[in-house]
Amino acid sequence: MSSGSSSNLEDLYLQSYSFTTTAAIIGSVDRKVFVLLRDGRSVIGVLRTFDQFANLVIHDGVERIYLDGSRYGESTEPQIFLIRGENVVMMGELDIDKEDEPLEKLTRIDYGAAFGEWKKAQTEIVERHTIEDKQLRSRGHLTSFLTDEFY
Repeated sequence: MSSGSSSNLEDLYLQSYSFTTTAAIIGSVDRKVFVLLRDGRSVIGVLRTFDQFANLVIHDGVERIYLDGSRYGESTEPQIFLIRGENVVMMGELDIDKEDEPLEKLTRIDYGAAFGEWKKAQTEIVERHTIEDKQLRSRGHLTSFLTDEFY
């Protein structure tokens, strides 16, 4: 049996096996992934390694911030992200052949400017929810769940 078919059998075995622990991440090592964080940020890069707590090391990673209509300068170079497992909401592999298609319609801007705009939008959401929560509590209702708008 050739080493190529052995690898295919191993891939088939891993895909058909139902992992219930962080070992499910093993199939994504050395592949391009999307990671959604608890605070609503998203990181895209190559998953290099992880541990039993689902802490991730993302290589050549970029944080993507999607804004409406603003234009700024170019972004900085990709970097390495060490992501604490408790901050991961979702992670999935990206199809590297299709991943860039939707991005062609968007404008790449400076990270600092994008982060400032994103932070401002998050602050407005918190302020709006604070007002809504006060109104609900004054009427004897439970407060709304804030993080539903972040992801």
